[in-house]
Parts: sequence; C-alpha cells; structure tokens
Amino acid sequence: MVIGENSVVTRHKREKIGNFLLPNARTYIVAGDSAEARIFLTQRRFGPWTEVATLSNPDARMRERDRITDRPGRAFDSFGKGRHAMTQEESARQHDIRLFAHDVGGYLNKALTAGDFSHLILIAEPTFLGFLRRELSPASSKSILGDFPINPTDYDVAKLTSLFT
Repeated sequence: MVIGENSVVTRHKREKIGNFLLPNARTYIVAGDSAEARIFLTQRRFGPWTEVATLSNPDARMRERDRITDRPGRAFDSFGKGRHAMTQEESARQHDIRLFAHDVGGYLNKALTAGDFSHLILIAEPTFLGFLRRELSPASSKSILGDFPINPTDYDVAKLTSLFT
C-alpha cells in the first residue's frame, strides 16, 4: 500500500480523502466496518490520536448459513395450488450490521450529549457507513465534518492519521 498526497492506493482500488484538514477542536474519528468500530479522539489538527473505545460485533464474521438454521416459511399462492418459500426483507447479515450500527450510533449520541466531542469524522466500509448514518441523532449528524467510504480494517493508527496529514 502506498500513501500519496491526497489518496491511499491499494492493490484493487484508489481510496481518496482529499485535502481534508482536521479541526483544532475535540474531534471523534470513527474507523470501522461491520465487525469492529474503533473510536479515536484528537484535540488538535496535528495532535496525537488516543483510542477512546473499541466496539466489536463477533457475529459479523459468521457465514449466512451459520446464522440461520431454519428454512424459510412456506405460503400458498394467491391463485392455484402452488406453494413457495417466503423471503425475508433483510438478510440475517444485514440485520446484524444494522444492530451493530445502532450500538455504535447510540454510543456516539451519548458521547455528544455528554460533551465528549464537538466534531465527528466517519471512516467506514460503505455498507456500514450507510447504516451508521441512519442511527445518528440529528445533533450527531450535524457534527459530522466528513464521512469517507473506505474500509479501514487493515489500517493502524499511523495509517489512519497519515490520511489527514
């Protein structure tokens, strides 16, 4: 992986942050995916990042067939003698991601209410980012300075901070 001026280049795709500068205020940076969310605090633009919390979702690594052991229910057709399997509106994986995003969003909403931070930056895998944005309160949503659809699974603190310098 090569980190350039404005972007991160991986083997498969290019992930851009742009010319984004952190504020000189208490800022939470959330780096996560559907399995783990790490929350960092920085108080200055080029200051150190301290890890405030790590929230994990152990069910995220499970395969779909290991999550559900029952077959879907069956229903009669509206016309005729046929029967078919019923489908669910969301998969078990999506349900687990939504619940984990609810937990992370609740943590961030409480931290904002307690005055732990004033600005928020989200770096998350795109699917998880969408679920997380829906779980944030209006006040938390207003505190977002930037959200970046990047999967930070393999990033350590040094790589994350280098995205903003």
